[in-house]
Amino acid sequence: MNRREFAAAVAALAVLPAANGSPAVAAAQGVAAHPRLIVGADAWTSLAARRKADPDLDRFATLLLERARRDLERPTLEYKLEGRRLLGVSRELIRRVLQWAFAYRVAGDAVFLDRARREMLAVAAFADWNPNHYLDVAEMTAGLAIGYDWLFDDLPADARTKIRQAIVEKGIAQARHGHKTFKSTNNWNQVCIGGMVLGALAVQEDEPELARDLLEAARKDVFVGLNAYKPDGVYPEGPSYWSYGTTYSVLLVAALRNANLPDWGVLAAPGFVRSAEFYAHSIGPSAKHFNFADGSEGQELPAPIVYMARELNQPALLAAKREMIAKNQGVWERFAPLSILWWPTAESGTPPALSFSGQGPQPVAIWRSAWSDPNALWFAIKGGGAAHNHGHMDAGSFVLDMDGLRWAKDLGMQDYLSLESRGIDLWNMKPESSRWKVFRLGSDAHNTLTVAGRPHSATAMAELRMVNEREALVDLAAVLGLRRATRRARFSNDAVELEDEIDGVPPGREIRWAMCTEAEIRIEGNTAILSQKGRLLRIRFVGDAVRLEIRDIAAPRSEIDHPNPNTRQLIAAAPTGANSSWRLGVRFSRD
Repeated sequence: MNRREFAAAVAALAVLPAANGSPAVAAAQGVAAHPRLIVGADAWTSLAARRKADPDLDRFATLLLERARRDLERPTLEYKLEGRRLLGVSRELIRRVLQWAFAYRVAGDAVFLDRARREMLAVAAFADWNPNHYLDVAEMTAGLAIGYDWLFDDLPADARTKIRQAIVEKGIAQARHGHKTFKSTNNWNQVCIGGMVLGALAVQEDEPELARDLLEAARKDVFVGLNAYKPDGVYPEGPSYWSYGTTYSVLLVAALRNANLPDWGVLAAPGFVRSAEFYAHSIGPSAKHFNFADGSEGQELPAPIVYMARELNQPALLAAKREMIAKNQGVWERFAPLSILWWPTAESGTPPALSFSGQGPQPVAIWRSAWSDPNALWFAIKGGGAAHNHGHMDAGSFVLDMDGLRWAKDLGMQDYLSLESRGIDLWNMKPESSRWKVFRLGSDAHNTLTVAGRPHSATAMAELRMVNEREALVDLAAVLGLRRATRRARFSNDAVELEDEIDGVPPGREIRWAMCTEAEIRIEGNTAILSQKGRLLRIRFVGDAVRLEIRDIAAPRSEIDHPNPNTRQLIAAAPTGANSSWRLGVRFSRD
């Protein structure tokens, strides 16, 4: 099958460059010159004008160009596994190649072209890209594919040949008719399909049949991973993994569209586009995430939120990202050049609502008193539970920001290698798994309820439903193994109230309410006064015989656990009454 026959067979793959890659020959044939993978010529040609019109964009681009030059002296990457993963090398390859390819196309300095070429040839020469952990292969393929395309016209012919052969032999040939990761219901599906499609589109001129077969297999399974966004866009693996999985789905869409292909309906997948709102709402005024599941508090500048803000014509979704840029942050992101090239032109637009709620495997409710006020009150709570990829025993857990500070926090994930190297069966989610021995993953470490010291059920889930716009009810009965257990959250612009009710526990069993914080805590009767950076938060407890105490959790609980620096738990505990019930009301406010 020649190129013309391939173009007819795949219908939208008709935009093919000339065999020698010459821009002049391609133009004569009416074909787009390189680069065309993910972003087209207009994104590059309009960049200078857009930078002039938008100081934040200009600052971001300048910072990236400065970092690209500083990184020139780094030694080329080596094949070095971290545990069972080569993933760190794959991700660093993406970061380096994209920034140098971007810098070359913007600044025109051949030193960036040469450095990107040497980096790509170094990883192309690896014996393999660690196919036993296929994420490593997918990300390495993505990095080489983008670099190969963006620099195609200026790479020496022998370098193009070696890079193309590596993309084929070490990457996409292994997924010609699909790959087991394509059937994954989590981010593996998105990353592996996205990476393989980028590789196929990058080399399809020379490998038309391979590209056709791979695209057919990818299209068949693409919705397996996208089902995670149903119905309302709450990504069940948390905001951090939203950035990861969604990045590759957006890369897929951009690559298909720029190749004049249909986008396979990805943007129309239930909840997919709305997930941008979920992500934006998950960032509190403290600039920290609601980092449930295996998430981290730290904010990123992921390329998909930029792409979606442009698609939705909601540049206000990038407000927190503009603040990052003002602080010289974000340039470490491996896909930062795409954020620059996709950056929306308009600064206006309808601001998001002050609240977000969504159903799904890990339902959430999030409120804030304002978007523009750095001292705004912000509160987030979740249902769900442990029985999902990257899940924790965190049903009913909450986080709270006020006065620009995080008061109630989630400890987040622990480094995977630190646990796997100690024999923890980290990806076994069953009740008896050693996973649940890890402090940060169990219910004891989360801002929720426990009964008589028992962990949450590893298989049950907590429903969350909205009572009204400012009130949510979480049903914890199944998670706690009780007849009735609810947590009600009410939000107002100056206070948050929690109301917990439990029935069906034998008299005298202790119920424990807990909240992790980095604030100093002083207890006065039934009130806890928290202080940090000159600010105060008062937490008032109303319940029978409630006992308040402070537990230092900074030191590791066991040899498998990491420390939690400067962190303590505020605990309110009381036994159930003679009628087997327990009630506790809690109010968070400045005064």
